Amino acid sequence: SSGINAEYGGSGEGQEEEEEEGLLVDHYVPTDRLLAHVHAQCKKHHMATEWASPDRMSKSETPRLLIAVPKYNILYSSNPKSGSTSFKKFILRLGGDTRPFDDMHGVHARKKFVKLDTYHRANFPEMTEGDMIRKEMFVVGFVRNPVTRFISGFRNKVLRKENSGFSKHINRELGTEEANEITKFVTFVGELVRGEVKDPHFNPQFNKMQVCSFPYDLLGQTEQTAQAITEMQAATGTEAFEFPGSRTQTGQDKNSSLDEANWYFSHVPDEEMQLFYDYYKMDFELLGYTKLKDKNFPFIDLDILDR
Repeated sequence: SSGINAEYGGSGEGQEEEEEEGLLVDHYVPTDRLLAHVHAQCKKHHMATEWASPDRMSKSETPRLLIAVPKYNILYSSNPKSGSTSFKKFILRLGGDTRPFDDMHGVHARKKFVKLDTYHRANFPEMTEGDMIRKEMFVVGFVRNPVTRFISGFRNKVLRKENSGFSKHINRELGTEEANEITKFVTFVGELVRGEVKDPHFNPQFNKMQVCSFPYDLLGQTEQTAQAITEMQAATGTEAFEFPGSRTQTGQDKNSSLDEANWYFSHVPDEEMQLFYDYYKMDFELLGYTKLKDKNFPFIDLDILDR
């Protein structure tokens, strides 16, 4: 079958603290601790490079989509299916958009936001772009467990958007009678591991976000969005602005819970399950995320970070 491509976008889903044996379990990893782990893993895998500046580097060495936030000097590295919809609505609010969050539509249109080079020319023309980012901007991005991120992308691109290229492609592959939710999912996993899914929603995050080179100040976990946003707002002076809830928190989507992830992937053959983990290998290793059968799934493995 042929490869598939789709438009850029994303919607955020978070996961709250969970109750376990009557105790509140907090899986949050402070962002400085997570960044230290990422940098150590990058060095271990010989992937660490010294970032210079987008105007002196190839596009492959700079995050795919950077959004500058005037007045607050925030630089957001957008990552599909990791809360990007919520964060873009927050950026619009910081820019003076007073509409209710539910009325903010089409937030993935790039023309709504300030590009990095435009921001540079208007605010710090005397500095190089790289110096401006290092010295004047707060660089933030969010990551997510590859398992739940993939499920979220599948729901969005294959199930919810019935007229999308993804959905039409899968229906043609299976035929109408066989195209139920699970057969679609298993087929889609197979196409991913064969390299046939060409879309940023499903690409490994470490490379798209350039976590081994770009100078992030905060790398947040989508699973614990609230705590990371609190850190970011304190650092950028944006505490007075409300941050929008995710699709899960607003009841528009169900959460990629442990039971649900197990339900989806229990139908995937063992060989393709291993290929799935191989496809996202560096996301798991660099970011410290747990795999499906780990007791701490879908959170970051605190034991690994303590080593």
